[in-house]
Amino acid sequence: MQKYLNKIICGDCIEVMKKLPGNSVDLVVTSPPYADNRKNTYGGISPDKYVEWFLLRSVEILRILKTPGRLF
Repeated sequence: MQKYLNKIICGDCIEVMKKLPGNSVDLVVTSPPYADNRKNTYGGISPDKYVEWFLLRSVEILRILKTPGRLF
């Protein structure tokens, strides 16, 4: 695993986060879809599936964030 320092990593969040070691990231910036509110922009996610969709990502976000890390 190459060391990341002050880098912006762009890619599929699930795939990228799985490659990162736990407790290694200070900041996660995301712009997730908004449960069909921006269907034409993001493709949308049905409101009844949104929680399940986001939980998969939040598990990885919590795993990689340092203890004083931030999510925006």
